[in-house]
Amino acid sequence: MFRDTSLMHHLLKTLLFFLLAACGSAHAVICTVTATSMPMTVLYVSGANTNYTGTISGQCTKQAGDPARPYIYIGVDQGEPPAGRAMTRQNGTQTLTYNIYQGSVAGGQWTTGAGANYGSGTNGGVVYQMANNANAQPFTYTYYLRVPSGQTGAPAGVYDDLAISVIVRLSNIARSATGAILQSAVFGASVSIQHNCYFNTPPATLAMNYTSFMRTAATGASPFQLTCTYNTPYTLSLNSIPPPAVASANGTALGLNYTLTLTATSGTGSAVPQSYTVDGSMPPGQSGTCTTGVCTATNPHTLYIGF
Repeated sequence: MFRDTSLMHHLLKTLLFFLLAACGSAHAVICTVTATSMPMTVLYVSGANTNYTGTISGQCTKQAGDPARPYIYIGVDQGEPPAGRAMTRQNGTQTLTYNIYQGSVAGGQWTTGAGANYGSGTNGGVVYQMANNANAQPFTYTYYLRVPSGQTGAPAGVYDDLAISVIVRLSNIARSATGAILQSAVFGASVSIQHNCYFNTPPATLAMNYTSFMRTAATGASPFQLTCTYNTPYTLSLNSIPPPAVASANGTALGLNYTLTLTATSGTGSAVPQSYTVDGSMPPGQSGTCTTGVCTATNPHTLYIGF
């Protein structure tokens, strides 16, 4: 029995050629990529946004003789668990949310979603088209990382997300985010929250009006507010740097003895204003040294916060 195998042989050769060509196209582009990490020295204060600018850069080289101009996709994933972009406190579970943008902090969020032109304002990855040459073609893009203000429940400490991945893929004219991975790199983000306290409303002048030999004590009060970072222990002290905390202070004005007393000498920060008072009292039955109808005197006192 005779069988002509020439056509089958030609088809096999053609099929083998296309298979080799298809395999070769997945490696027609070679890329490198790096990304700058956020330094550990960046501080976060809940009253303002914390911004950092970094770069994602590298180069891609296409195969010599390939007439195509490949599309390159660059995506940035969400980093370590938990879900979403969040820095976790070292030795703790508290988190600070953040986001990464392209073009500006008002631009689109840089994610692993469908690609778009850099700075287009669209959420997703970045796609660009290579030039038609076989030389190494560098790329550099700026990313904008923001830790938004208002995250008042976070205690002092170091917060980080050290596994944010940059993924470089082959793409196409449709700006696909699912092409073959060409290269990847990892960078980190971190901020620190310092123990801190400050006066929202400092104590004002405490006034006490006294008449010689009056039968009841003269009193006065000076309220104040302070804010400390969440879970920060602090002490209040009159006229003496703590520790220890000093709850009261004595003085004399115009020959009249008086006492100042704090309503509390310690607390724990809640990241919102907390209210206290300095109370003043002049005991009754004092003559004083005023020899005219009305006299005034002022004594300075200092209120300290220790933390």
